[in-house]
Amino acid sequence: MKRFPIVSVAVLLAATPAFPTDAIPWKEVGGWVVMMDPTLGNACYVSTIYEDGTVLRLGFNFTGSQGAIYIALGNQNWKSLEPGKDYPVVITFDRETPWNAVASGMEFSNINWLTVHTTDMDFAAEFARKHTMNATFQGRSIATLQLRGSARAVSEMLNCQDAVKAYSSTQQPAPQPADPFAVTPDVKSATDPFAL
Repeated sequence: MKRFPIVSVAVLLAATPAFPTDAIPWKEVGGWVVMMDPTLGNACYVSTIYEDGTVLRLGFNFTGSQGAIYIALGNQNWKSLEPGKDYPVVITFDRETPWNAVASGMEFSNINWLTVHTTDMDFAAEFARKHTMNATFQGRSIATLQLRGSARAVSEMLNCQDAVKAYSSTQQPAPQPADPFAVTPDVKSATDPFAL
């Protein structure tokens, strides 16, 4: 069985599950949205919503000490899922060797999520190439999802990340003052509100 090298058991997901308010849209392809999330170090991700209300999100997270891929599954029906608790899950793509992982429970916008990180790029490759993904907890299937269009979505996520990287490399860092102790004219005294 495959095992996730766990980088972190939590990821900061944005305020709303599929279309976070801080996220910047990149493109929509085949029922997937591709977005860039500034809260995760300007990392791109793909997301889709299924008929049963399950939200699936796969993307990068650059806020840790090393880049990582994460997958997040959310559903409003998962009321007993507790934020902060660990849940051993098994993720299988088609009939490939299963991935064993420890997911972290999270809650955002009244939706409970399971989130897993890995540094293994084979995970994203299987996600893109395969037709279905099944996630189980304690031997019980919690989500069996069709991955129609996932290859195009992941390809576009990589294009998004390349564009973000190219844009970031052209940006100049904010200039630093020569004297960091000099009084800035627009800074007022906290004790004297009338100081000019």
